[in-house]
Amino acid sequence: MKPFITLPLVGVVRRDGAGGVAYRTETPVPLDVVSGLIRESWCSRISVTDASADGQWPAEFRAMCIYESQPFVLTGLIGRRH
Repeated sequence: MKPFITLPLVGVVRRDGAGGVAYRTETPVPLDVVSGLIRESWCSRISVTDASADGQWPAEFRAMCIYESQPFVLTGLIGRRH
């Protein structure tokens, strides 16, 4: 696996060192982009977790993906890009 890849809609993602085959977004991804991932042929099975009411945990997404013949899990925060 490459340390960084560029995905359509999402941009640059970095290999997640947590083990397994996973990538994580470098910056928060807007909600409309996350919802658009399901229409991409390379992405499926998207799950979203809500932010905590007290603000300690931000909203996140997790998607099963196959891009350039490489299966992986894509995770990231949901929010505005900075």
